[in-house]
Amino acid sequence: MSLHRDIGLSAPFAGPLYAQVAAMLRGKICSSEWSATEPLPNEAALAKDMGVSIGTVRKALEMLEQERLINRRQGRGTFIVQISEETELQRFSNFVSNGKKLKAETSKVTTEVADANADEILKLRLKAGDKVIRLETVWGAPQRLKAFEKISVPQARFPGLERQQTRTGQFLFPLYRQAFQVIITQVAEKVSCINADNKLAEILGIRPQQAVLQIDRIAKAMTVGDVEWSTRFVHLTDAHYAVTMS
Repeated sequence: MSLHRDIGLSAPFAGPLYAQVAAMLRGKICSSEWSATEPLPNEAALAKDMGVSIGTVRKALEMLEQERLINRRQGRGTFIVQISEETELQRFSNFVSNGKKLKAETSKVTTEVADANADEILKLRLKAGDKVIRLETVWGAPQRLKAFEKISVPQARFPGLERQQTRTGQFLFPLYRQAFQVIITQVAEKVSCINADNKLAEILGIRPQQAVLQIDRIAKAMTVGDVEWSTRFVHLTDAHYAVTMS
């Protein structure tokens, strides 16, 4: 099921002109109108096609580059960045085994649509009565780690997500881009350690009261804000949580 929609300069938009141009370009990129193997039209051609100045197009492209949606290569042109589970793994995962980012597979997904509760309203900046889509997933890598994750997203931002194929390992981010034109640009995590209760221990296949990581995560999109709140409960065996600071 395709959830793409055309975005043009005639669509209602309250932002500046360059942001409108960026929205139009984002729509073309996410709907695969342009090939990822060929450079995008140059700034002059885009400006002429859209009826705006080259400066406006340049600011729009800078915006998309900050979102990591495009990559401008000196002397070669501007190219679409291919977002996949592998690229998102390298950008946002902190689980490492034997010196490499750990790739995990999803084994179970359940979904529901419900009114946002107080925590979801706070975390996702919603209003009372707004709907959210909740997903519960179990994922992991054999002999490395196992995780139980609860995810909440605004239904208005991701209509129909509950009917999508969501078996995407650690991240739904590639699906957000492909189906909803939402590109995750930043993730904020708060990590703590808890003792697993009986239910969580059964899900993770560990003893009750055994220590697990609890990771509270907010995923942000540059032009949208906070779009996903998740809580992960992770039991590590032959893996660790690594953070690099510079």
